[in-house]
Amino acid sequence: MNTTSVRAAEKTALYCPACKKKLNRSGNAYICQSCGSSFPVVNDIPSLVMHRESMDSFARGEFESLFQMEQKHFWHTGRREIILDVIKRNIPDWQRCRMLEVGCGNGSVTAFLKHNGIQIEGGDLYSEGLAYCRQQLDSVPLYQLDVLALPFRDEFDLIGMFDVLEHIDDDDRALSEIGSALKPGGWLLITVPAYRFLWSYFDKLSKHKRRYSREEVIDKLEQAGFTIKKVSYFMFFLFPVLAAARMIGNRTRRQEGKRQGLDGSLETKTIPVLNDIFLGLLRFEKYLMRRFNLPFGASIIILAERKT
Repeated sequence: MNTTSVRAAEKTALYCPACKKKLNRSGNAYICQSCGSSFPVVNDIPSLVMHRESMDSFARGEFESLFQMEQKHFWHTGRREIILDVIKRNIPDWQRCRMLEVGCGNGSVTAFLKHNGIQIEGGDLYSEGLAYCRQQLDSVPLYQLDVLALPFRDEFDLIGMFDVLEHIDDDDRALSEIGSALKPGGWLLITVPAYRFLWSYFDKLSKHKRRYSREEVIDKLEQAGFTIKKVSYFMFFLFPVLAAARMIGNRTRRQEGKRQGLDGSLETKTIPVLNDIFLGLLRFEKYLMRRFNLPFGASIIILAERKT
């Protein structure tokens, strides 16, 4: 591991996920003097989660195959570019912001933002994903963490969660924890899937708990102490295609008991020619979003500021 990332992680004030008291580094672990909890440092990544042995695990090979797919697939490529554009055009002094991506997974978004000038760190629940992320990003501080019990307090200028919130049972608590990890006046940038009527087998396969309406996600953020600065749908031009594919797929599965439909092909496969056309449409949406917020789409992006 790059010594730069080690030094950055060691300078970060870490707090016990169990009792929220400050942790002290002792050898190859962080110790809570208050409750006695101990959190090991594994391959230079602090493991700041409770009950590690009870967590579900992912095969390391899945992260690699997903990473390769995300480098080409239009939705992942377009979403990364939209995220970067929103940061650069809406956050003052973004070059000086210290950012944490919660749910960094295999590191595809983290790597893209780092390579475009963002001072970013990564956190994820799964050690396998972090190990793969480390291979791509040897100079980025990484943390194993649970968004429902974050080990930070007033630490970051910007936190990003990109299609993560919909996986969490207690999303209200997650937003509250993120608010505590941000500095007063800090920024939160999230993307979530939109519209409940788009729910399909693909959502179940992705282990989603819900899809959001614009009003619902705004209300949750405001209740958590955030002020909304920008909210826009995206996947605007492809919305009719995706909606039709999902409705046809859902009807087919109900009638014939099939597990897959048209929506799975559109959302997981890189289809030559079509992939380039769809990416071009998403890039056009990026330029439109600089002038106004799109009125509908299959996904929502929200930029909010923690109240001081």
